[in-house]
Amino acid sequence: MGIERRRQLLTEAITGLNARDLDAYGRMFAEDVVVYTPGQQEPSRGRAARVQWLVGLLEAFPDGTAEVVGSLGDGDRPCAEFRFSGTHTGPLRGADGSVVAPTNARVSFPYCIVYTYGEDDLATEIHEYFDQVELLLPLGLLKPAGA
Repeated sequence: MGIERRRQLLTEAITGLNARDLDAYGRMFAEDVVVYTPGQQEPSRGRAARVQWLVGLLEAFPDGTAEVVGSLGDGDRPCAEFRFSGTHTGPLRGADGSVVAPTNARVSFPYCIVYTYGEDDLATEIHEYFDQVELLLPLGLLKPAGA
């Protein structure tokens, strides 16, 4: 148990995301994980909710992939930096229930997750941050500065 196990679970989760293996993706999260995400008024709660979030993301970006760019920290709150890339060919559902129709735009944006782990090395809390500008500009949901 410890940092090596956590890294292994993270690697398996990203491999699972890219392979569309929802069980492998979900294994790194505690059953009662709490996830704080930009744009959501309240955190999502539970492994099933986190996996469902991924289902929605991959519905909007069926060819979407993530890669780990780097990580920092070995303590109780390490973080990892990722890059998500995909083509918006499916409905993108907002936290408010709105739906953005497919734009066929290609996106590639960085994001970072700060994890809190339990004694069993599963993530019990997640705070994620992502570059919303790099997501919204290609989709036409945000105007470039000066436009």
